[in-house]
Amino acid sequence: MKKILILLLFVFLMSGCYDYVEIDDLVIISGMLIDYKDNKYEVTSQVIENESETKIKVYTTECLEIDECVFEISKMSNKDIFISHLKVLILTENTINNGKDYYDYFIRNTKSKMNFYIYYVDDKYKDDVLNIYKDDKGSALYIKDLMEFNNKIFSSSTPISFLDLVYKKLEFGIEPIYPNLKIKENNNEKILYLENLVTFNDKKEKIILDDAEGIFYNLITNKLIKTVITIPCDENDFSLVLNAAKTKYKWENNILKINVSLNAKINSYTCEYNLNKPGNINKLSKLTNEYISRKINELIKKEITNNVDFLGFGLYIYKHDQNYFNFKNNNWNDNLNNLKFDIKVSTTINSIGEVRK
Repeated sequence: MKKILILLLFVFLMSGCYDYVEIDDLVIISGMLIDYKDNKYEVTSQVIENESETKIKVYTTECLEIDECVFEISKMSNKDIFISHLKVLILTENTINNGKDYYDYFIRNTKSKMNFYIYYVDDKYKDDVLNIYKDDKGSALYIKDLMEFNNKIFSSSTPISFLDLVYKKLEFGIEPIYPNLKIKENNNEKILYLENLVTFNDKKEKIILDDAEGIFYNLITNKLIKTVITIPCDENDFSLVLNAAKTKYKWENNILKINVSLNAKINSYTCEYNLNKPGNINKLSKLTNEYISRKINELIKKEITNNVDFLGFGLYIYKHDQNYFNFKNNNWNDNLNNLKFDIKVSTTINSIGEVRK
């Protein structure tokens, strides 16, 4: 945290005297939660104050517009607001579904860098999520670390940047999907937890993707970095570490072709196949291909059943064949059921790790 404050001080010293503000007269907003109810915004902001030492505080305000809430925080803290360091923006279901362009504030604000990330939180956790950690890091930066760790190890969740969110809201044929924050009890202590992914259809119904579905969402959308999946083989199973995954699309003869290629290494193994025998690795590759194809089909069926294109197939088709649907006069999601798919998966198992069987 001290490094951040030193860097900010350096920026101010280099920027000349115009709008010069002493760093002790600033509050730095690192995390913000926006709720919307009774035609008002409720904005909760986690701020970093630097007086004799760095302090983490949380302010909550109600207002008709978000900028009014930020001004009110400035009055409450008796300091100027510095929003350029915002790392985390958390949204409630009411905010996402109310139809108001809450993101307009961050686009208009010249001091907003718009490089922060978006999260969803259920109403029952919204009052606590930014209040759990009050050390020199605070909840906002802890959430950032949660996502970075998940991304590198599990790939069951996925970050969505502010600019990516706005892009998906303004484009045809794709709906935003949000990483889901919750609070868990662990040994009588509340902890922040990154659970799964959520999205909303046109009826404002919440659709939840569990951890396994989150992995295949990342695989289909080329966001998977590294993960482990477990695949059945007769009465037993084996697990693979997946990496170097690449998904390609091709729109041809009104069929969306999805080709997935990936590398893998065996992580654990209880199958009956002797891996020292030629051809048995190919059997495992075939089982893997069939398993991943099935899981992709199940995820596609989920978005069709719930009438929401969170995988962005419509956007891809629109960019390659604008005559297929009249997007401006039709609800794209209503056409999902008419799509045809051809899914092919190619897995290369290039290591059996410590397995000797």
